[in-house]
Amino acid sequence: MAKLLHEYWQNEDGGEFGPVQERADQMRPDLMPGSHFVFEIWASSWQQAMQMHNERLSYGDYKPADGVPDHFYTVEEQIAQDAYLLRRNVR
Repeated sequence: MAKLLHEYWQNEDGGEFGPVQERADQMRPDLMPGSHFVFEIWASSWQQAMQMHNERLSYGDYKPADGVPDHFYTVEEQIAQDAYLLRRNVR
């Protein structure tokens, strides 16, 4: 089962959470100036990642909007992320 690395970054205005992607790393300095890395998790789906995120931040259970299906990550997404992680230079 494919799993993706997700990170939570925070600055004085709030936080950002999602799968590690090159574009997010490129945009973070402009969208979240002064942000710092807080934690990482590995998950096989978006809902699993959000549940782990909520548990880590003591937000309670993650409840997706009605009718929104879970997105399970594909092997292709994992391969693309793995390739980026090999050359990534963040933190």
